[in-house]
Amino acid sequence: MKDQKTLEGLKKSRKKGKSHEALKLQGICKSYGEGHGMVKALCNADMTIYDGEFVCILGPSGSGKSTLLHIIGLLDSPSEGKVFVDGVDTTDMNSDEKAKERAQKIGFVFQFFNLIPSLSAVENVELPLTIYDVPKDERHKKSIALLTRLGLAKRLDHLPNMLSGGERQRVAIARALINDPEIVLADEPTGNLDSKTGADVLNILQELHKEGRTIVIITHDRGITKMTERVINIRDGKLIEDNVGENK
Repeated sequence: MKDQKTLEGLKKSRKKGKSHEALKLQGICKSYGEGHGMVKALCNADMTIYDGEFVCILGPSGSGKSTLLHIIGLLDSPSEGKVFVDGVDTTDMNSDEKAKERAQKIGFVFQFFNLIPSLSAVENVELPLTIYDVPKDERHKKSIALLTRLGLAKRLDHLPNMLSGGERQRVAIARALINDPEIVLADEPTGNLDSKTGADVLNILQELHKEGRTIVIITHDRGITKMTERVINIRDGKLIEDNVGENK
């Protein structure tokens, strides 16, 4: 993806330490519905994740994980509170401003891959670059380099239905990295994979963390906490505990 000299520089620039906040939530609440039918998905959530951290947000189904992911990823707005990304208050941004902030700083890896069925692996990875009118040759070259790095050099022209689950997830990771984001949010990244393939995907995320990226995994799988530095537990829309992971 980058030559060694560039990669070492990237590590140094991203390892800013705990003085710099990659993500911060202040008093976040999110409600759906009105009156007696109102449901509080998040309630008074406070959270700070620092540059270069590897964090697991752990909780069962219905705990508010997906709502939290959408808010920290600027895919949804809170009912109350403030969201900071890389020190920037995004609370009053309009949808276009949030989309720009999201595209520049955050990469998403989803449980169900979210690949476009009619596009090849390399075309799926190229897609985010088309928003910025990156020349075709440049985005094609960058996408091939990413997919090759992730072991998919022989799968570039394959459609998603021609790929295994693990291969599709690696395509999704490449797409998340194509804009070189500092923050990677992974939503149940091993949820649809067998244990061996899931371990391979987690190893990729661990390598990205070693490069200096901030990695946040949202999951119900307690086993993932063994490889992360911090564990933030969420229950019934509340962040109830913040532990150091077993890998610290």
